[in-house]
Parts: sequence; C-alpha cells; structure tokens
Amino acid sequence: MKKRPHRLSPITQLKYRWYLRRAVWSKPVVGLVSAPEPRTIGSFERGQQLVSGRVLITGHIMDLGDGSVWSLPPPSDLFAAELHGFGWLDDLAAFGDQGAKTKAQAWVLEWISGFGMGKGPGWSADLTGRRLIRWINHSSFFLNQLSKSKKSIICHSMALQTLLLVRSWHQTSPGRARFEALCGLVCATQFLAGMGQLLGPALGALEVECQTQIDAEGVINSRNPEELLDVFSLLTWVKQTLNMTKIPVPDILTDRVAHIAPVLRCLRHGDGTLARFHGGGQGSEHILDQALAISGVRPSVPQDRAMGFARLNAGATSLIMDVAAPPLGPARFSAHASTCAFELSVGRNRLVVNCGSGLSFGDDWQIASRSTASHATAGIEGLSSSRFSHTKTGYFQALKETPKIVSVQKTEAFDGVRLHVNHNGYQASHGLIHARTLDLPVDGKGLVGEDALYAPDSGDIKRLDAMREKSSDALQYSVRFHLHPDVVPSLEFDGNAVSLTLVNGDVWVFRHQGANQLLLEDSVYFEEGRLHPRPTAQITLVGEIKEITTHVRWSLAKASENPQKAI
Repeated sequence: MKKRPHRLSPITQLKYRWYLRRAVWSKPVVGLVSAPEPRTIGSFERGQQLVSGRVLITGHIMDLGDGSVWSLPPPSDLFAAELHGFGWLDDLAAFGDQGAKTKAQAWVLEWISGFGMGKGPGWSADLTGRRLIRWINHSSFFLNQLSKSKKSIICHSMALQTLLLVRSWHQTSPGRARFEALCGLVCATQFLAGMGQLLGPALGALEVECQTQIDAEGVINSRNPEELLDVFSLLTWVKQTLNMTKIPVPDILTDRVAHIAPVLRCLRHGDGTLARFHGGGQGSEHILDQALAISGVRPSVPQDRAMGFARLNAGATSLIMDVAAPPLGPARFSAHASTCAFELSVGRNRLVVNCGSGLSFGDDWQIASRSTASHATAGIEGLSSSRFSHTKTGYFQALKETPKIVSVQKTEAFDGVRLHVNHNGYQASHGLIHARTLDLPVDGKGLVGEDALYAPDSGDIKRLDAMREKSSDALQYSVRFHLHPDVVPSLEFDGNAVSLTLVNGDVWVFRHQGANQLLLEDSVYFEEGRLHPRPTAQITLVGEIKEITTHVRWSLAKASENPQKAI
C-alpha cells in the first residue's frame, strides 16, 4: 500500500548525517551472518518493465532508457519515497534474469554513492527499515557474482543504516511506519555481523508497539485491511527470523499474530485478496497466503465480525460490509466515509466494489475517493455520511464528524442470513437515519437489499421539514453500486434492470423497486501499478425524499434464478 512520505526537516537531515558519520568512525563490523530465503514477493511483469527501462509507480511512469532509477528527478514525493524504499527490488528479483541482477547491483551501489550518507528523501526511519528488509531479503540475489570490495560497500551501508535506525525509529509515527522501522532493525540485528547486541532494545520496543497499536482482538485503529496485512507480514517475518536464530519469540508478538490471522481471513474475498476500505487496496493473495503460512495459525471458519466489518458467506458468494463509524485519531486523515458500504464477490470474481484509494493518482482523486459517493452505499444530496474539514493538514483533509450511533444486527434462519445496519450520519444535517438490510440466501445465488431513510422522532421531522423548505428542489438520495472493471453491465430495454456479465460468463441481474430512476453511469476503480484510474461503471438508484420514511428495495440474482421473486 502506498503511503504519503514522512518529510524530514533540514535539521533532522543534518542530525542524521552526523549520526552516520559517527557510525563510520565507530568502524562497525561488516558482513552478513547468513542470507535468508526471499520472503517479499514482487511482480514478474513489473520486473520485466524495469529491465526494459520503464518504471511505473504511484500513477507516474519514467522512461529510464539506459540510465538508472536515480538518473531522473522523481515526479512526486510519493514516487521518490517508493524508490528509496526499494520495493522495486522485489520486482527485479521476481524477474530474476542476469539483466535484472545487473540492474539491481548497479542501482544499489549508485544509491550508496549518491545518497548513502544521509542525502536525499529516503532517510525517514520507516523507509530505512523497509530498505534494509529488502536488501537483506534479496541479498543472495544481488550480492551473487559481485566482487568482494563491492559486497563490502553494500554490507557497510547496511551496518550504517542499522546504527542510524537505533537512533531514529522512535521519530516515526506510531503504527505501520514504526513497525517497518523496528522490524527492519530487529531483522538486521540477526542477519548482519556485529549487530546482535542491538536486538534486546529493538525487540523490547517492538513489544510495546504490538501492545499499544494492535488490540487483543488483532485490530488496528485505522481499520485499513491492507495496512493490517502489512503489519502482519512484518511480524511474521520477525517471528520466523527469531525462530531461525533460536531466539525466544516474545509472547505479545505471538499473541498478536495469532489474533490478526483470523481478522484477515474474515476480510478476504473469494479470490484470496482483501476488501478495499479506509485507504487500503486489495493486497496480494500470495503475500497473505505466505504470511498466514509463516504465522502457523491454523485456518478456521471465517469470523462474521472483525475490525468493524461484518461478513456474510453463502455458497460461492462473499459480502463484506463496513458496520462501524470511520476511525478518528491519527487515522482521521486517511479514513473513508464508508459506513454501510459493502463489497460483493462470487467465487474469484468481484462484482460490487468500492472505488478504493486515489492517493497514487493525485490529491483531487484522493479526496474524491474518500467520499461516501465513492462507495457502495446510500448518500443524500451528494453529502458524505461523515464530514471532512474544509482545510487540509499537510496532504490530507481530516474527518471531523462521524456517525455517533451505528447499530448492527445479524439474524440467521434456515433459508439464509440477514444483516441489518443503521447509522445516524445524516441525522444532524437532515434529521434522517440510514438503515440498510441485506438478505443472503443459503445458496448464495442472490442478494436482496433495502435502504431506508427515516426521521426517528418529532425533532428530526422538524429538521427534515426545514431542509425541504430551505431547498428550492426536492431533496434527493442516491444508492450507488460501483462495479468491478471486469464486470460487463448492460441496461435492459425497459430501463429497470441491469445485466452483469462476470469474467467466467456468469450473468447476474440487478433490479429495483421504489427508486425514481435507475442509471448506469461512469465510475473509476483505483488500482496500484497503473498509470491512470481504471474506468468502470456504477449502478445508481436516484429518488426524492418526500416522506418521513423512504424505502428503496433492490436485488441481485443469478440469471438462472427469477430475480422478480426476490422483490
């Protein structure tokens, strides 16, 4: 997952350069104790692109020609951070031919020559930890066939970065950034010669981070599934590293790994990747599978509630719904207004999705992607169910108002399961509660939903009447269903249904009852590794709020079933 870079102040950069010079004077031991098996997984296709001279990161592309990734100025701060974090080394290792190895060796050595003494944007502790993990992880790949002197240069740089991390890790923000810094430091103490004495304090700090940033249920504050996967992957690597070196694994680390694993399983779709909420992408099923395997936590029946999400499962159909208010605290700068939004997959095919995070595609897309309209749920007058501040703090707008009440009720019966959720995100502004009811039959071949907007008491009725009088036009609601780009939609001739063809040829039909209008509109799907957002479509139900209670019913059913029976 892409994150905004943490900028170091000029004073901090000077301080770090001084620390690095002192580290040089200390003449640290240089060398690798051992080279681990690679644990980070890259993309063969992206590796092939890098070897051919093209690098695509965070919605930007650079044509390198015969140059290196350091030969051209990066087009954005986020792009620069990704370069200096060396995630692209995973891709070169995945491609793995001699050309990829030669570029990896040259670009690592060029980085050391140009930036290795504290210059450039890559010295925040999270990037330093991430870079160390990549260098250690792929050391058997890019150190092979290098001369002794060049190996020594690289190992010397890793030693200096480790000694700097000892001083800098605490300056990162608590959460994923600090996990990257500390996990990189712990692993470096086990694989680099002469660093073993640093393990105790680093492991102690990591224990504190596990205790304070991951609760006893395996949940993190941001409620971002992909961020949880990132943290889980880091912790499982530390756990495996300590096991390899016969170091006792702290109880708190073992406990948090054991509790995170079922949360991630709850948030997986049928294709093995994660639901996309609160700034997270779908992650990689291979990384998740690998981390789950390393964790040693045995699979079980997926939980039906975890980290503020509810899961419905029947047949081949999986539904994951946001049933909590967005997080506040530090996470308010990246959280989405997605209460009552859901994603739906059938087997390995995604059907209904959220747009995802627009962070990689610029600030305008980032802001738009966090709105309620970018999620599969209901909205009023284009207003989000959680409010954003009008001013930006750094790169982001913070959430300042979220629903105060979110209630959830799940009912199971012999013929299926019902999920009922409501929230009061529109009560203060319009006097309305949004209630959503979803029914999934036992065979998973259909989904019936109802969205209701109602004023719960006399004071809210007065507020709703005041909003009507204030507006020259009737108040409008919209219920949106963003479709995965692989779904082919077709509006039927009567305009009251949409046929949805999945990649495997299955056809589902969407119908509605109660809305004034059914629209098939353009939408976007934000996906990492692409230059632009992917175009897709959305089904939108639009209507007027005329009474104190408004009901909209809709259904999704396989074409082999009679969708009319569902309504």
